[in-house]
Formats: sequence, structure tokens, C-alpha cells
Amino acid sequence: MRVLTSAEIRFILGIIPKRSPFGARDRAMLIFLLHTGLRVSEICGLTVRDVMQWSSPRRMLDLPGHLGKGGSPRLIPLNTTAREAVATLVHFNQSRGFSIAPEAPLLVNRRGQALPIRTFQHLVQGYREAAQLSDRITPHAFRHTMATELVSTTGNLRVAQAILGHRRLNTTQVYTHPSPADLTQAMDTIG
Repeated sequence: MRVLTSAEIRFILGIIPKRSPFGARDRAMLIFLLHTGLRVSEICGLTVRDVMQWSSPRRMLDLPGHLGKGGSPRLIPLNTTAREAVATLVHFNQSRGFSIAPEAPLLVNRRGQALPIRTFQHLVQGYREAAQLSDRITPHAFRHTMATELVSTTGNLRVAQAILGHRRLNTTQVYTHPSPADLTQAMDTIG
């Protein structure tokens, strides 16, 4: 399991060319992924309706069951950063002449069609290589990073389980690994 460091996140986001035609989309979709912990198939399957209510981003993503693993729907709260990423994605689509109708895909390719999963994976690979980072940094590493941060911050495995869509709690327990700082602090207490 690969968890991104804050430096790696900065490198990947910083390597995305701001002036490239799809740079704003790519940056926003990676930020959204990092703040929701979605699987690649889930983020690529989202429609504008899933993330927008009237003209503003929803506060809660009601992920449809057909997108989630195992066919189970789930609720994912969208924090301020995730909502800003949604607004950027919708603005990007609108400014490029792509549809922002409720049934339109949130992530689009150059033809305005839903961004394929493999394309998403290749984009992450390209940015990872450009940033000269580990080959173990994949879109799923963004999910692991969010989950680890969530468990570390809240200490609540049940919350992480619900947000990640895990059926069993032991699947979520993989995110409870202690950090080097946790180990140091624990050893300092017995000194």
C-alpha cells in the first residue's frame, strides 16, 4: 500500500502545466480524488448531477450503487477543497464548450466524452514520471493517502469504512499503520 507524502502531492500537482489545455481539469480531478478517496472507476463514472445541485457543488456526494464496488451506494461528504475542485471541473467543461447538463460526465476527454479509466491512469503515470517519483504512485495511492489521513485524523475506523465503501472493517484496518512519528512518540513515553 502506497501513501503519498505531502511533498509528493506538491510535486505531482506542481508538474501539471497550468497553461496546457487540460491542465486545470487534471489538477482539479487529482485534488478531488485526494479529498474523496474515490476509486478510479467511481470518479470516471461521475456525472454533473452527482456533484452539482443547481449551480453550486453539493456538500454530499451520493455515489450511485452502479459506480461503487459491490454495487453499494454510499454517501461521501465533500469538504471545501473537494467542492472547489468540482466547481473548477464544471467551469472547465463549460468554458471548453462541453456539456454541463445533469447527465453529462464530470470528467471529459478532448471529445467531450466520459474520461476512460485507462486515460485517467495514464495521466497520473505521465505526471508521476514527469515529477520523477516512484512508480508505485498510482491513482489508487491517492485513495490510500486520503484514507490514511482520515483514520489518522479521526481515529474512527467506522467513518473511514463508510466513506471508502468497505464491507468489512478489517479491510479498513490496513490504514491504521503507525507512522514513524507515532513510533517515536510511543517509545519516548516509556523512557
